[in-house]
Amino acid sequence: FLIYYYILSAEAFVALKIAEAKFLSISKSGILPVKLQLLHERALHRGHLKLAQQICDELGVLASSVAGVDMELKTEASLRCARTLLAANQFSQAASVAHSLFCKCYKFNLHVENATVLLLLAEIHKRSGNAVLGIPYALASLSFCQSFNLDLLRASATLTLAELWLLLGSRHAKRALNLIHGAFPIILGQGGLELQSRAYIAEAKCYLSDMSISVSEDPDIVLDSLRQACEGLDAL
Repeated sequence: FLIYYYILSAEAFVALKIAEAKFLSISKSGILPVKLQLLHERALHRGHLKLAQQICDELGVLASSVAGVDMELKTEASLRCARTLLAANQFSQAASVAHSLFCKCYKFNLHVENATVLLLLAEIHKRSGNAVLGIPYALASLSFCQSFNLDLLRASATLTLAELWLLLGSRHAKRALNLIHGAFPIILGQGGLELQSRAYIAEAKCYLSDMSISVSEDPDIVLDSLRQACEGLDAL
């Protein structure tokens, strides 16, 4: 979870160097996958998609060494490959990789990974504008999260579900807003800045879409959400 909190920042690499120096018994083969994951996050964040794909390929090679297949690392490599394809707006390819990965995770009872991949499939359909296909995946991810007490992932899935409902039109704005407000305590307490900013932006969209809310009479209700989102994104 340290990676999640320090991701996209120089502190992550500094922390990794300290760990290498402090725990000399850790082999380079154990540190390298972590480095590659950090580099992949940074490449995605900066839009360097060719580099991101190269890093995914390197992770895939590491996962299939002469010592045998590392299922956890192989899953991580495939997940990151799907995310890279999504960032490139290659929706059908991303969905194909994610669906294949879900089948493998289900076969080997990788429950956390199941929830993560289902959420990714929901994100893929959200990004492609197909909310009707995305909602079942978000709900399935939520079901896994609730069964295995994955609180932060559940909050993230709830946010994605709210965003999907918003895609279906303004009549679903209130439902989406209730979902977001229900997820806020965990998102603000445990989530990273990017997730928090996403939640605030979605909240602002709900206010703008809800016909029962007069933004012209109370513009601060939207501006406050956008201000919070901007502060988080500026920090990133």
